[in-house]
Amino acid sequence: MRALLVLPTLNEEAGVQEVLADALQQHETFDVLVVDGRSEDATVALAEGAGVHVVQQHGRGKGAAIRTAIDVFLAGSWHALAMIDADGTYPVEALVEMMPKVDRHPVLVGDRLRGPLEPGSMSRLNFLGNRFLSAVASVVHRTDAADVCSGCWVIRRDVVEGLRLNSLGFELEAELFASLAGMGHPPTWVRIPYRARKGQAKLTSILDGVRILRKLLVRRVVAARKTHL
Repeated sequence: MRALLVLPTLNEEAGVQEVLADALQQHETFDVLVVDGRSEDATVALAEGAGVHVVQQHGRGKGAAIRTAIDVFLAGSWHALAMIDADGTYPVEALVEMMPKVDRHPVLVGDRLRGPLEPGSMSRLNFLGNRFLSAVASVVHRTDAADVCSGCWVIRRDVVEGLRLNSLGFELEAELFASLAGMGHPPTWVRIPYRARKGQAKLTSILDGVRILRKLLVRRVVAARKTHL
């Protein structure tokens, strides 16, 4: 069973090298792909220097990166799509532990909020915001949303084929959750450790939180028409 492991990047030179090193050690399980959002630092050079294939995403934002990755994934023959951030917050080992479960659980997501949080990994404001958004998602979509903003996912191929997404930014994970709940594939949550990020944070707590909340509500009543850009 092989998966395509996607790392969306934008100026992640501080963390990407270590994440890629960990990912490449799992070469029997993952093929690794970096989807870059026009980084202006050494991110792309570090990825290419490690022998990792890099594609430039269509559009801007994390949602656009993942939608670009889905196009690449569907053009190949991988059994599952895996993804984590390139900032060192998610351990690659968490994905490795999820992979044997994907035949029985077609969508697996890392739960940071009930897993061990490393000191400095998440501010109190972000923790409370994540708890609030997850609670709203659970009520609106009538299924458990333990950590609706998690960036650690494994999704089986047949489920990826049915996805319809239109997110451009950090609301991508919320739209994934909402879409999958609507498809009858609510995630199976796996508690994972969460570490302090390496490099500058890009999420803006209030504004991105509003966008995430809006996406959760909109996706309850309106489905996206396409995934590709």
